Amino acid sequence: MNVGVAGLGLIGGSLALGLKMRHRVTGFDTDASTRDAALAAGIDVVGALDALLPADAVIVATPMDAVVPTLEALAARAGATVLLDVASVRAPVEAFAAAAPAGSRIVGLHPMAGRSGRGFGAASADLLELRPFLVVPTVRSDTAAMAVAGALARDAGGIVTVCSAEQHDRIVAVLSALPIAVAVALALVASDVPDDPARFSGPGFRDATRLAGTPVDLSEPLLQTNRDNVVAALARLRATLDAVESAIAADDTAKLRALLTQAAEIRARLEEAHTGGR
Repeated sequence: MNVGVAGLGLIGGSLALGLKMRHRVTGFDTDASTRDAALAAGIDVVGALDALLPADAVIVATPMDAVVPTLEALAARAGATVLLDVASVRAPVEAFAAAAPAGSRIVGLHPMAGRSGRGFGAASADLLELRPFLVVPTVRSDTAAMAVAGALARDAGGIVTVCSAEQHDRIVAVLSALPIAVAVALALVASDVPDDPARFSGPGFRDATRLAGTPVDLSEPLLQTNRDNVVAALARLRATLDAVESAIAADDTAKLRALLTQAAEIRARLEEAHTGGR
């Protein structure tokens, strides 16, 4: 397939690098130095968004606040091109799709992947290997467009799951937004530690607060754009923390051990799924 990628940051760059082994990939980024870096890595680049068309598919991998404007610009002349986007909150794209030009073909393609680095310099094809790809239909999706999304996800090394926009946003609230909120809270609580917390913290605290370092321009939209689901997830977290606190305060060893054991089992299953039993 001829595949365009709009936005060559961590995710878009990783998609371009992963897909170029099986498809003809052309990339675009508003930043000239990013385009130069992608070109040096063997990706064909163009100097304007509309130069990605015509194509069999274009993947929009811009920052979240630019996803809908980019889709809008492409949809005006995309024709039969399948427009995919990696937005981590689906509701705004769902709303755009409902008003998109007749004949538009729009599908969500959200890889559940990331790392602390940013930009094309942190991108790599192996970032997406065996990662879940949430393929999300819109009112502008057809069977063939969904098949294109699934094929590209698998060719990038991903494992495909199809879900609705509503399911997606509930899942992401718990698995992506909530960990950021928890890391932020832990980092702020550390200010109660006398002197400099960095002098006393070990790897556990550093690991637990890693996501507090997520750039604000990424974390704030993830929390705010999906606010209803995030608020519901925070309420469930608060109730669980209350249960832990209650068990500790009441010296209820059996209850506390049950909660700790349940959490350890869930963590073990996650680790098993991510390592394939290795």
